Amino acid sequence: MAASLRQNTEEEHNVMMQRKAEYFGIPEEKRFIYKRYMFEGVIFYQLTPPENIAGVRDWKTREDDIFILTYPKSGTHWMYEIVQLILANGYSEKIDRSKMMISTLEMLHPPDMVKPTYEILDTEESPRVIMTHLPWQFLPKQLTEQKKGKIIYLMRNPKDVLTSTNRFWLSTSGKEVEKNVWQYLFKNFLTGDVAWGSWFDHVEKYWKHRNQENVFFTSYEQLKKDFKSVVKPLSTFLGLELDEDALERVEENSTVKAMKKTYDDIEKNVPGGVRMVKAHGRNSFVQKGVIGSWKDYFTVAENELFDQVYKEKMANWEMDVVFE
Repeated sequence: MAASLRQNTEEEHNVMMQRKAEYFGIPEEKRFIYKRYMFEGVIFYQLTPPENIAGVRDWKTREDDIFILTYPKSGTHWMYEIVQLILANGYSEKIDRSKMMISTLEMLHPPDMVKPTYEILDTEESPRVIMTHLPWQFLPKQLTEQKKGKIIYLMRNPKDVLTSTNRFWLSTSGKEVEKNVWQYLFKNFLTGDVAWGSWFDHVEKYWKHRNQENVFFTSYEQLKKDFKSVVKPLSTFLGLELDEDALERVEENSTVKAMKKTYDDIEKNVPGGVRMVKAHGRNSFVQKGVIGSWKDYFTVAENELFDQVYKEKMANWEMDVVFE
């Protein structure tokens, strides 16, 4: 790896995690959720405590479960909306929004942050649409080994993932770029010293399983460039055949503009809705939804360093990643 990179110190992590908790408006007594720890070589937050990681592996899945897998800030809620629209034949008003709060598999369930979400999912009716950022090796064994359930993996180019993470951190502070936050996140991303592990490791494991019968692998960029070329086979993968009108509805109702309106309606009209559409009730899960916004953040030197690490990490992959 590039010689100029070093991991942040534990003190630097603690300072930035405190700042993150402040940005998100988390009460002092609940800030433990952003304490970092290592589990089998991967960094996690106490938002996803070790007992949750261990519990997920033996969690019982169902044949019609739909798992949406992403690295953080890769379009998780966009894909969730698309899948729900596919199941609802493109009609947004037919989606049961109350299920949004109980869809993040491995995390502690808000607002109490005591019980793991997967325990609540046990009582949910099928089909369950489940979001998770877990690396492949931590998924339920029934899902990966017995293929009981379906996996949709959405990859996003790593430069936009990083810039989206930065915006997500800072949006409640009224800022998009703060130099020390950006430098902290930039260094973490390239060294892999970040929650849910390295982007390169995360994506590679799912890429290697892309041809498994219960896996559908696609990219954020392909969805943006040719929506129907992804959603039509995706609907088939989910056991549905949408006609052209339904595909048009899915596309129209999953645009950033449409989702912002939908999320605004949920926040105003659904009990507890603000926590369904905003992290900790503060930062919206829907941001810009564009390709190439990294060019507004990266300096020339940062881009060169990122490309150097990217080239080293991706040397043996046979995959084209679209950056703009």
